[in-house]
Parts: sequence; structure tokens; C-alpha cells
Amino acid sequence: MRGVEVANYLIERWGRCYPATIHKLNRLVYLVQAEAVAMTGEPLFEDRIEAWQCGPVVPAVIHAFGEWGNAAITEPIKHVEVKSDAARLIDSVAEKYGPLSAFDLVSLVRRPGGAWARVYAPGREAEIASDAIEASADASADASRPEPFSATLDAVARNMPRALKMLETS
Repeated sequence: MRGVEVANYLIERWGRCYPATIHKLNRLVYLVQAEAVAMTGEPLFEDRIEAWQCGPVVPAVIHAFGEWGNAAITEPIKHVEVKSDAARLIDSVAEKYGPLSAFDLVSLVRRPGGAWARVYAPGREAEIASDAIEASADASADASRPEPFSATLDAVARNMPRALKMLETS
């Protein structure tokens, strides 16, 4: 399987529920790989994953969907048939991480103990190999999904109704 096929499946199956820019899509594709490594010890797709400043990136996905720029990707490049085991895994990741923003996902995949944090070096091209993912917090079975930024704002609005208004006028 290829990373672009995972990306196409995510856009076709989940794009309406969880709109994704190229940044969010790349993080979701990476998280699919991390989940596959955590569950099976094997990668789901064979494409290279690199540690860029913004987090893990699958260059093939950037090249395939780059024309979208910062806009939400509304159409897959092509329809792909995904085996049922792979589809269940991708669906699980989409349900778990799809509600998060690109910002939330970047924070998640750049956290200490993650594969990106272990291999990233400014100005140097570094691959995030399966063994780096497997040895990281990204492949932890108990890795939790952070609350989205919007949920944090909702909690502030609920618990301190005037706080956001005060920030607005300061």
C-alpha cells in the first residue's frame, strides 16, 4: 500500500466529516502508520516518512495533494480500494484524530517521546523509520488523544463566561 492511497481513502471516506488541509492530511496519514506499527509491528504503507520542522511528513502525499495549498481538500485524486483490515485501521484513526485541527495534530506528533522528536534535526533530512515509530510514544497502545483546542475554548466559556469577552476587549 502507498501513503497516497491512505490519503485518498481518508479524503473520500472522511473528508466531509473532518475537512483536511494538506497539513492535517499528512499528520493523519502519519498517525495511521503509527497505529499500524503499534498494532502489528509492521508499517501499513511503504512510503518514506520524513521529520520536517512542522512534524512528520509523507513527501508523496505533499506531491500528490500540494496543489490544494492551504485549502481544505474536498476530492481524492482517485478512488482506491482498501482491504477491510486496512480500512478498519484507517477508520479508527480518522474517528480518533479527525476532530482535531491541524494545529492540534502538529502538537500531538511533535510531543516529547514521539518519533519526530527523536529524529528531527533542523536543516537535516531525517527519515522516521518504522523502528523509530515503534520505539516511540507514537506507537504506545495507551496514547491518548488530546482535547481539541475548540473543546478547551468551550470549557473556558462554560466555566468562566466573561473570560473570553475580557480577552476580546483587552
